[in-house]
Order: sequence, then C-alpha cells, then structure tokens
Amino acid sequence: MIEKCALGVITERGKKVLDPTWSNLGDHEEDFLRRHIDEVRATATDEQTRGRFRPDSSLESDLMAALDATEQSEFVDIAKRLVQKLATAMLPVAAKASCVVALIVSSDGDGKSVTLLKLDAEIEAARLMQIMGEIRLEVFDDLLPSPGEIQKGISWPDPRQHSDLIIRDKQAGAMAGTAQYFLNAYKIDASPTAKLTEQALVKAMSVLAPSKVADAVAAAGDGGSANDVITRIHQDVPELDGSAKALGGHGAIPGIIRPSFATTSKQTYEAHGIELKVPLAEIGRVTSRQEGTVWVTEVRTDLPLVPATSVPTFSDSDTLPGSGNGTVS
Repeated sequence: MIEKCALGVITERGKKVLDPTWSNLGDHEEDFLRRHIDEVRATATDEQTRGRFRPDSSLESDLMAALDATEQSEFVDIAKRLVQKLATAMLPVAAKASCVVALIVSSDGDGKSVTLLKLDAEIEAARLMQIMGEIRLEVFDDLLPSPGEIQKGISWPDPRQHSDLIIRDKQAGAMAGTAQYFLNAYKIDASPTAKLTEQALVKAMSVLAPSKVADAVAAAGDGGSANDVITRIHQDVPELDGSAKALGGHGAIPGIIRPSFATTSKQTYEAHGIELKVPLAEIGRVTSRQEGTVWVTEVRTDLPLVPATSVPTFSDSDTLPGSGNGTVS
C-alpha cells in the first residue's frame, strides 16, 4: 500500500523543474506506481547490483526523514530537494528530455520502504477506438514506461547484507562517465551485476597457467563478495591481478561471485585458430608444456572428445557443397 507520494516533473534535460506536489492517488495510479516499486525492489538479489552511500551523501538521511515525515509539507520539501539534485545532475549530460520523479513511502508484508522513481517520458502509443462505427486511432505522446521498462530507481532499506540500498540503473554497468549522472546526483555507488563481476574475475585469471587457475578457482570456493574472494585467492595465487573495479579495486564497491561460478564460467584457450573451452571447475584437467620448439597441451577426460555440433555426412554419390551439382544427405 502506498502511504505517501509526491510527484515532480523535469523537462528540457534538467533546465526546467515542476516542483513536486503531494499526490492523492486513485486506485489505477497507485497500482501503476506500486508495480514500479515491486520491479525495483525485486532486484534485491545477490545476482543484481548492490548500492552504497558515499561518505558525503545525504540521501540516507533524506530517505529516513521521508519515512518518518508526519506532515505533507515536510514530505514534499524532501521530494523537492531530491528532484532538484537530479535536475542539476542531468544538465551536462544527454539524458532523456523529460521525466516524472516520484518519491513514495509504501508498506507490504516486509514493512515500510522509501522508493524514488525516475520515469522517462518518451514512449509513443496509440489506442484503438471505434466511434460511430468507424475505427480510429487515438495517439498519446510522452507516456511513462511500464514497470518492466523502468531505467532508474532506488529503494531503501535493502534486505541484503553488504548493501545500503537497492539501485535499479540499467547504465550502472558502464561504471564511468556521463552514464553515472543518476548515481552522482545522490552520491551513491552501484556495484556491477554478478555476471559482470565474474567476467572480470575470468579475465584476471586468463593470463594464469592452468594449474594456477585451478588453485584460484579452488580458493574462490562458494563465492561471496568479490573483494573477499580476491583476498582468499591471493593466499594461494598472489600473482592474480584483483585491481579491476568490479572486483573491488580502487575503492569501488565490489560485485558478487556466485557459488556456481566454477561450473558456469569457462576459460578459453587458443592457438593457431584452435579453441579449447574448459569450465573453471575442470581446469585442472588441462596442462601445457614446451617440447623443443612446440607446445604440447594435454586434456585428461573420462570420455573421448566428440564434436560439439553435428557434422554433415556424405555418401559416395554425393557432391560436396560448392563443387558442382549433386544432392547432400
């Protein structure tokens, strides 16, 4: 249930602001916003982005004040501050031209939460109507996105460990540049997703010998916060480069390494156009050694290697494709 709501509008890429006002929502409006809130809070999983307040951020105190506000004017003043911060951050970047910003306090079975939504007004749609027996189209411009299309939003508190707030920002993976204007507006940091974090760890492992990769994978164990995983790995493989931001390097908020990392991630080896993809959990089966001027790579398996895809077979009467007329079986 939505208990408090203030809506404001930013236009012309931050140049104009329509200050938020208190909103008494009807059933349809409440359902529309509630589904957006659910979409944002559903990202509070280990696989998704985690959020952190920067030391100089006032957002946490603003969210706490919004949660505790007993007067409509107090709540609206908080919304005005948050909308103005976002508008200021949008000025130097090529953000969407117009958006609605909603500050909402809601409650469900898990308690109360405060959510800030940025809904970009950019969608065009048409409604099919029949008027006096004639089929007509009524066109709508600058519609707000459906819940599944929301680009940016934050919600607090976050039920996860090691995360200050829930962040929904589809540009957070960029980790730099103008794409961070939403995060910079409120002085918060977002981790990469688990997928991006694991890709960074695989990249760091890619320069290691197979035996060292096997040691690193064993040390990674059941995963966890990437900086904790890197600390464990460094005990056995100190040469692993863990400086990537996705892994917590340079003071960045690290992502998560999932327990399934070793079985779902693969290392690719190649030479002379030959590729060998090996699940990290099986990396110990691969060894390479130099014999004179050549390298010998051994792969120990319990079964013979077979082609990963089917290869066409041809009868004696068939003609190979491209070599003339004939039928391929």
